[in-house]
Amino acid sequence: MFRLFKHYIDVSTVILFLSETIYLLVQSVVIFNIFQTIGITIDLSSGIILSIVVALVTVSGMACVGLYNRHHFVHYQDVFSRSLVILPIVLLSIGFVLFVRDRIIAEHLQTGQYALCIATLTVFFPVLLAWRAAFIRLIDRTDTLKRRVLILGSGKRAAKIEKLNHELSNRAINIVGYVRFGTRPEPVGPLDQAQSADHCRRSVDRRTDYWIVPQNLPKFCAEKRVEELVVASAERRGLPVYDLLACKLRGIQVTEYASFWERESGQVDLEEISPSWLLFSDGFSIGTIRSFLKRTFDITISSIVLILTLPLTIPTAILIKLESRGPLFYRQERVGMKGKPFMVLKFRSMCDDAEKDGPRWAAKNDARVTKVGAFIRKVRIDEIPQVINVLKGDMAFVGPRPERPVFVTALAEKIPYYNERHVAKPGITGWAQINYPYGATEYDAKMKLTYDLYYIKNCSLFLDIIIIMQTVKVLLWNQGAR
Repeated sequence: MFRLFKHYIDVSTVILFLSETIYLLVQSVVIFNIFQTIGITIDLSSGIILSIVVALVTVSGMACVGLYNRHHFVHYQDVFSRSLVILPIVLLSIGFVLFVRDRIIAEHLQTGQYALCIATLTVFFPVLLAWRAAFIRLIDRTDTLKRRVLILGSGKRAAKIEKLNHELSNRAINIVGYVRFGTRPEPVGPLDQAQSADHCRRSVDRRTDYWIVPQNLPKFCAEKRVEELVVASAERRGLPVYDLLACKLRGIQVTEYASFWERESGQVDLEEISPSWLLFSDGFSIGTIRSFLKRTFDITISSIVLILTLPLTIPTAILIKLESRGPLFYRQERVGMKGKPFMVLKFRSMCDDAEKDGPRWAAKNDARVTKVGAFIRKVRIDEIPQVINVLKGDMAFVGPRPERPVFVTALAEKIPYYNERHVAKPGITGWAQINYPYGATEYDAKMKLTYDLYYIKNCSLFLDIIIIMQTVKVLLWNQGAR
């Protein structure tokens, strides 16, 4: 795991991305040469351009459907299903690029160019499935791409790390074990023996527990080839600071639990952080240049989306007016940056008197939703008018989702640091939206806040682009739509 533009990226993801990009380029060149030998003429400059276009469009499309998300690329079924979805999308995208290029530059279409693209992708996707299968087996059978981690502590935090590691299929890190300092107590009676048996059972479930004296920690780490020490003990008093320093001076990375969790999960653990961690950790910096670049980015993306979605928004507007009486747009007060209220715009998806009994969370199979509204919610067409809010400056394209004042007041009283999400402009899409399904409970709001704080802490244009690309997978698989 390393950091690029403040965002954490898994090493295996980078290797996978680069290997498939290089393979696409090489394969395009090989097929280009084969075409030349059988009489299909494509000039050299077109062949080079096509090879680059095919590679970039394909890997970008794969990223959009989540094929470089480690939750998906390590599962055969996900790789297969998402590859079937991306193939026609990539072909249409490349066809559009070629059509525009030929119309503008050459003013004619070359059949050989399309043949090159189709042949390249037809060969690539079966190879993709085979390579992904081999890559998964490589990760499973070797520790080369895994970071060897030793956890100091065996309580609640250690249990969270073990659970996270299991959810990631044990392919990101290799937990060497869990360390307690001191001497393992000997069982002296029936109750102690039962507790000892329970401890052994838990040790099997959670790999291995080690009891060592602090002075032996550097030697122990050397023997186990430990690359990183994670301090997961909730009690800091009594920690062997000098022994930890000795490990660090020997090249072993020493990481505090909250930072480790942020890096590996893409979240901020609300239960384990403190105001001092928020104060002294890096991130949470939004300077003048960053604000200017983000605003320029928001205006550009929103303008493009507004124009490209006209074939969707115009028929939607007609259907809404035909189905039920009421306004075309639904205006609702939301809390924006620094707690400032604004009116968010959406296509109306409910009956006109949906909140005659007062505001409440949207629910699954909500009776207030119209037939047209149910469809546009599933495919997120109802969100498109929010680009007008972005152009006005009330929202950003990427950011935490804005909530209603009544819910903000209630949630801020129950969830720590909830108001901190308002230091950034709310967005149409966001880190929480692509990582957590639609939620309408206090627990869901808390989980989404863990992602929102990660975004605010590590925000960059690079992360914004990743979020926008992966929003495609949310739209295609109806993740979170209600």
